[in-house]
Amino acid sequence: MKLNSANINIMVKACRKASKVLIRDFGEIENLQVSVKGPGDFVTVSDKKVEKILIEELQKARPDYSFLSEEAGEINFDSDSEYTWLIDPLDGTMNFARGFPVCCVSIALWMHAAPALGVIYDLNTCHMHVGVVGKGATTDGKEPMQVSDVDNPGQAVLATGFPTGRSYEPNDLAEFIAKVRRFKKIRMIGSAAVSLANVASGVWEVYHEENVFLWDVAAGLALVEAAGGKVVYSKLSSEGTFNVTASNGRVTL
Repeated sequence: MKLNSANINIMVKACRKASKVLIRDFGEIENLQVSVKGPGDFVTVSDKKVEKILIEELQKARPDYSFLSEEAGEINFDSDSEYTWLIDPLDGTMNFARGFPVCCVSIALWMHAAPALGVIYDLNTCHMHVGVVGKGATTDGKEPMQVSDVDNPGQAVLATGFPTGRSYEPNDLAEFIAKVRRFKKIRMIGSAAVSLANVASGVWEVYHEENVFLWDVAAGLALVEAAGGKVVYSKLSSEGTFNVTASNGRVTL
């Protein structure tokens, strides 16, 4: 399957350029500078270097598009914009900082506040996942991505996570447990984007996370939808956090 799009080429080029920085920095992980952003939230010098590269590359190619990025925040942002880049320069920062390579570069293009294109470069596998909603998704431009055909929750795998702002109140946790207990296995790998790529490729059936930031999931949601899955998301707070569920469309939460 070949997906032709000028915007895809721009995103893939930016991703490849940025990923070289992460690969180099990961090889020198003992010298990595880590800063605390907030309770349980961290940023590395690699996050900032990669974000700078991505913003420069995307702005150069599409100066009229809006931006929303994890570290830089809103750039030329307009909630009514037709086109918006959503960037997570390093999804899985804690994994990266600890030498666990389950992390990725994540770029999405949303049109009219809905997923349109998603590109995820997986640092662990060195695979480039690309999805175009309504047209399909591929890995490395060759292998088609397709959600699984599992339809029994008792045989399904659910990926989830506990983001920084998640509530740990007993009632909230009890509600969460009631939702996930029907599944055969639960996976928490520390990267929402990689988790969503696994749903898109049929490795897992469902991804669900509460109170997650949009840039964490924007590209992954496009991938899942492009690969034939179903995505549901609702804004939870004025800070831009969302409740998100993405699935193969056969197994639901």
